[in-house]
Amino acid sequence: MTPSDTTTQPHDSDPWPPASMQQLVTMCTTPALIGLGIVPPPGQEEPSLDLPLARHFIDLLALLDEKTSDQLDDADQQALNRSLHELRMAFVQIQQSTDTQTATSDGTAGTQLEATVEDDSADDSHNATGDAEPDTEASGPDEPLVPDSSGAADEDV
Repeated sequence: MTPSDTTTQPHDSDPWPPASMQQLVTMCTTPALIGLGIVPPPGQEEPSLDLPLARHFIDLLALLDEKTSDQLDDADQQALNRSLHELRMAFVQIQQSTDTQTATSDGTAGTQLEATVEDDSADDSHNATGDAEPDTEASGPDEPLVPDSSGAADEDV
């Protein structure tokens, strides 16, 4: 088949779903779920934990969110926000669980991650310091795992 033959075929026979922002979000969410040990990798029955893989794809979604801000329709933005929120929550929970298991097995107590998560919790509530009014949106979990250009983002979450 020559390249010109592929362009004349109708798109109806195309086995791939149409390209969309939600499809792109799904394509980044799936490997993150695999890295979090929630979904087994293809060809394996048991899931395995690979936090660097999960973090990479969560960071990619955060970058996508940052670069497309105010350019997506409501449904696409909600899908991206929901995916980022759920993946970040799962990442922190699994990482804390892993750190706790490591700390109890080697006798160390407290990690930088735990301190960072506690700081983020205080920032999210806005009532802990009384400096700001409560935010009606869940802004804390949507903070990127990658540092922003100001360098103020939390790198350990």
